[in-house]
Amino acid sequence: MKKDWEDIKVSRKSSQKVYFESTFLQNISDSIDFLKQEADVVLKELDSDEFKERIEEMDLEEFSEGAIDQIDDVLCDISEFKDEVISGEDVPNFISEPSLNAKVALNMDADYVRRAERKLKRADSVNEHTSRQTVNSRVILLCNKAIEVNRLNPKAYLLKGKALVNLKSYDEAIEEFITCLALDEDNLDVRLEIADANRLNGDFEDAINVYNSVLKVDDGSFEAFRGIALTYYDMEKYADAVKFFEKANSIFALDDDDKKLWDECFNR
Repeated sequence: MKKDWEDIKVSRKSSQKVYFESTFLQNISDSIDFLKQEADVVLKELDSDEFKERIEEMDLEEFSEGAIDQIDDVLCDISEFKDEVISGEDVPNFISEPSLNAKVALNMDADYVRRAERKLKRADSVNEHTSRQTVNSRVILLCNKAIEVNRLNPKAYLLKGKALVNLKSYDEAIEEFITCLALDEDNLDVRLEIADANRLNGDFEDAINVYNSVLKVDDGSFEAFRGIALTYYDMEKYADAVKFFEKANSIFALDDDDKKLWDECFNR
């Protein structure tokens, strides 16, 4: 319905403010005035010498990453709320199908994957168990959305598998890695992820077999030699572990944690 703006009645008007008879319109007007006042305050603070000095001391890259992460968290919260309120079964086909087609056309799966990858990097720096679980769960949510848009996106399965490993859901993670490998069979990094998940799950023989499958393709794989060394360490086969630690170290220098394990194997 077209609104006849001439029907809006003004109670009184001054040089400073307009007052409306309608309570609804008055609330809108008051809100606009409030935002104007707040904007003036913020602009003055931004122009202050103190703020400029603080800006020079800030790590802008870290600040911008933090801001993006917060915005991304809000988007995830909204998305989760939407999924709880409206299930896929409730949406008619004539709405859901064009929506999915639009997401495919806009490469939304790639956007979901980028967001998932950024969150996965954050997961390593979060200390609290609950926060780690929340971050990894959100990675899985984003990957599921990417898969819903494009089930042939291998990176979505890879990132989802990594998040599941972080949550110690190793069997589920391996299933995701296998799906990824089916889409990207030449990707040795995915095989290494499968081997690592087997090792962490206590499936040591399977882990060694997969590491060896990597070495058949790349006989100088540091990650495969190191993985086999760690697997033998977990199996308490220390002489074998020493041999593979040596092979890994001949390619790249082991870090301090691995060197401690290597020394421990020598002493045993």
